[in-house]
Amino acid sequence: MSTPNPVHTVMRLLLRAIDAADWMVVESLFHHQAEYEVSGQRPIRGRDGIMNYYRNVRSIRKGEHVIESMAAEGSNGICWGRFNAASQDGTEISVLFADVMQFEQNKIRKRRVYYCEPKAGIIER
Repeated sequence: MSTPNPVHTVMRLLLRAIDAADWMVVESLFHHQAEYEVSGQRPIRGRDGIMNYYRNVRSIRKGEHVIESMAAEGSNGICWGRFNAASQDGTEISVLFADVMQFEQNKIRKRRVYYCEPKAGIIER
């Protein structure tokens, strides 16, 4: 039996903690000088800024990351899948995501999240 990849372990732990709104665990996973970027939004710099975003700004009331797959090389990792959520106003959201992370000292140093919302008419069946 192989040893679990530590990058995979932290990526899974982060997404589960975000889905559970367990901000203490989320905070423990980020490097103090972390950077967080989400497609279409301004980057957030520093763990304190990231935690302020999760605790006070984030427009998601509840959500679930469904990971389809992940890969890691050295101190870099990526996972992708579908994010199903409800916004603060109750709007249902279901989007594809890719989450790219860079690690330093076993903490998330940089996190970039890309969302893809399917547009009607692009794919014909």
